[in-house]
Amino acid sequence: MKTRVLSALVGIAVLIVVLNFFETPVLNVAIMVIALLAVYEFLTATKISHNKLLSAVAYLVAATFPYIGLKKEMNLLPIFLLPYIALLFLILLRTHKDTRVEDVAMVFMMSIGIPLSLSSAIYLRDNNGYTMGLFYLLLALCCAWYSDTGAYFVGRAWGKHKLCPQVSPHKTVEGLVGGLVTCILLNLLTAFIFQKVSGYLGVPLQINYLRLLLISPLASLISVLGDLSFSMIKRGFSIKDFGNIMPGHGGVLDRFDSVLFTLPFIYATTLCFPVAAV
Repeated sequence: MKTRVLSALVGIAVLIVVLNFFETPVLNVAIMVIALLAVYEFLTATKISHNKLLSAVAYLVAATFPYIGLKKEMNLLPIFLLPYIALLFLILLRTHKDTRVEDVAMVFMMSIGIPLSLSSAIYLRDNNGYTMGLFYLLLALCCAWYSDTGAYFVGRAWGKHKLCPQVSPHKTVEGLVGGLVTCILLNLLTAFIFQKVSGYLGVPLQINYLRLLLISPLASLISVLGDLSFSMIKRGFSIKDFGNIMPGHGGVLDRFDSVLFTLPFIYATTLCFPVAAV
């Protein structure tokens, strides 16, 4: 537990530094680094990293993807995807004796899915401005990490009924409910505090607490879906963690598996069901 808490404190310190430069390219670089580390951990854990050519392409895409299609008037994503798919098939044809179709499919899914999802943080900033974008980014992170923390402690204290034993033996129904309640309560508290200090950040925000109350449980459930999805991958490859860069937590991908699902969800809500307004 001590190691887990210490790692969390270090991670929070790094997060504070990045958020302090939220309006600058530091955020883009941070997203790129996290995406690269996550893709590296995935390829290493699944042994795909042994294919040097396929791995190199995956790293290149993960590093550049956060900068593709960021501007509404210059959406390069469709133009980028077709050549990338063609390149992957070319690699498969050239190295078909040593490359499995499943490996190419996983590289395509993760090298695009991970950085695209993380890039939602950049979209939140660019589409909503500094103060509101920062609030939405914190909301996405909090939905994932509040749910995970609440589920962990409630599950340890009162967990009896297994949620999905074949995929994640330690997750319980009681933990799920505890995480959901924790997410709702702490989201309301976080939003209240942020609203009070938003004036000092430049633009006072108005929070729609009813909408936040509706979105929070959905985001909590989506974060659990992200956690279970990557747990299923780990179970399929008989590994406990994707990495060990964060002692007590595992790798970057272990820490951000839920965030990969909550970030695009919160971004989608800003387009059709916004929680905050100026």
